[in-house]
Amino acid sequence: MEKSQLIKQKKLAPVLFIQSNCDTMNGRDLYVSQLMKLISIDSYGTCVNNKHLPKQLKENYLSHLDSDEFRKFVGQYKFTLAIENAVCEDYITEKLWRPLIVGSVPIYYGSPSFKDWLPNNNSAISINDFEDPKKLTEYLKELTNDDVQYNSFLKHKLLKDSITNNRLLDILQKRPNNLFNIFDYYVKEFECLICRNSISQNFRHKVIKKHYNCSKPKNMYKNGRKNQWTDMWEIESCAAKLLYQSVIHNKTIEIDKFNKEKLKMFKNNECN
Repeated sequence: MEKSQLIKQKKLAPVLFIQSNCDTMNGRDLYVSQLMKLISIDSYGTCVNNKHLPKQLKENYLSHLDSDEFRKFVGQYKFTLAIENAVCEDYITEKLWRPLIVGSVPIYYGSPSFKDWLPNNNSAISINDFEDPKKLTEYLKELTNDDVQYNSFLKHKLLKDSITNNRLLDILQKRPNNLFNIFDYYVKEFECLICRNSISQNFRHKVIKKHYNCSKPKNMYKNGRKNQWTDMWEIESCAAKLLYQSVIHNKTIEIDKFNKEKLKMFKNNECN
């Protein structure tokens, strides 16, 4: 109820969108543009912009993304569009975490495994669960007009013991306390893992697609338009295949020859 009153008082849209990378592999802006025709969205970034940030956040706003002031700003909104730049298995960014933390329900598109890391089964909305922007809009309007149903998405913020994801709880328990720089911690841990395993005689580990698989780019909005990133993805798939062959056969790579060969493979449909 309090958030509904705040939105009316400040004349805010129910949905927040703020992005400045407008050339993404998934056609994010096109999808958001279609959504805007169906439901009110406040868009503050460079992409599909229709509103200006408050003065204190406007100047070099990227430097404010981790500030309490910016979190409070995001927390005013009932929903936040959290659409990743690319769809990759293990690629989950602050686009999901920030709204979860501040109590704005994420409307998410990105990693296929993102639900594995949610506080519970009812704390975010997956765009993939809806066949088109119209169906998603109908659901968002239903939640917007029903505070009880909407608040059920905020149990992890409002109620004790509402984080029921055992996998997440286990990770949180094992993680060291007082981590001032999470990114540095995980980089250091990864480096140590590589060092430990490199001197182990018994260690064998094969990297599989699930570790960081990025699917072929396609538009979120199914309008038949070809995604310009698709050819690039296929060409670099050729490059990966060619590089693998060079490594296992211990061949020296000449960059000009390498680039010509990968384009030849692409034209001959030899990349997949």
